[in-house]
Amino acid sequence: MPWRPHDETYKRHAVELTLRGDRTVIAVAKDLGVAAWALYEWRKRYAPQPGDGPAPVTLETATKENNRLRSEIVRLRERETALKKVLGILSETPESGMPRSQR
Repeated sequence: MPWRPHDETYKRHAVELTLRGDRTVIAVAKDLGVAAWALYEWRKRYAPQPGDGPAPVTLETATKENNRLRSEIVRLRERETALKKVLGILSETPESGMPRSQR
């Protein structure tokens, strides 16, 4: 494929086509006539990254989101503590608290 310069709008549109999920990156690259490696590079540059969600518009929205995230942190810490306790109980040897059976 001969090299041709593509503008940012074209590259972003190509990346959007790969993110739909109905075709592979290689198939999209073939349809567009670009090298698959180039399309992968464009995805690194233009695809949304985790945490790139929309920023809160108002202070009230940001405060609500902050409170929601704090609540989620508390729930996850409680879950982690419970899992650690369960792991400790399950990893105990049978002799360490269980009466021996009499024969």
